[in-house]
Amino acid sequence: MIKKNKVIAKLEQNQLSLGAWIMSNSAVSAEIMSQAGFDWVCVDAEHSQVTKETALEMFRAIELHGAEPFVRTSLNDEVEMKKYLDMGARGIIVPMVKSYEEVRRAITYIKYPPQGTRSYALPRCTGYGEWSNEYFKKANDEIFIAIMIEHIDSIPDLDKIFSCPEINAVFVGPYDLSGSMGIPGEFDNPKFIGVIDLINRKAREHRITMGFHEVHPTPEKINKLIENGVRFIACGIDTVFLIEKSKEFARMGLPE
Repeated sequence: MIKKNKVIAKLEQNQLSLGAWIMSNSAVSAEIMSQAGFDWVCVDAEHSQVTKETALEMFRAIELHGAEPFVRTSLNDEVEMKKYLDMGARGIIVPMVKSYEEVRRAITYIKYPPQGTRSYALPRCTGYGEWSNEYFKKANDEIFIAIMIEHIDSIPDLDKIFSCPEINAVFVGPYDLSGSMGIPGEFDNPKFIGVIDLINRKAREHRITMGFHEVHPTPEKINKLIENGVRFIACGIDTVFLIEKSKEFARMGLPE
């Protein structure tokens, strides 16, 4: 049965929603991250080797502990989005959006008619037909949509992009955004800070939820984002957590 999307419900109340990010092609990793207590866990299908078969198992593992299974698709493509939605994705994070037209196209792919063009079938998301009528009626309201702002070319269209009522959040990808500015990873650069401030201001003006991926999170960084009004936050990456913690102990006892 299709239930209320907990992330949508929280953000509608201006509450914080923390999520996890999975780069490994591992259902075990997805299960561990959802077991940790995150509201949502995103399978990264853009920058990883994850297959759709494994993504399906990851969705099952995420659901096991009550988190919402999200996916960042590899591109803004109708068939790509449809396959993940049909296998049970409860949220789509659309990568590398550069224009209002691209946003409208993504919304069309995700929504059933009359709001969009998503095609009807009886896959896993409908219980293989068991609750298809309910799913078809409610999916347009319960599928979370986040648009990634991760390229400088999107900045001129921010007002139009942020005015789309179908979007649940905008989501900043800091590495790609800084890279598109010619300053990859320079998050303290005044130019980068200025663009982030502009995105934040536009989000407040349009009353749209601001999201951010903090790749190397600390409590201090997360609290600063919250203080700045960010409510949709991805905390780290499973592979980064693994390498950082592994290095911490593997280097114990080594000469300075």
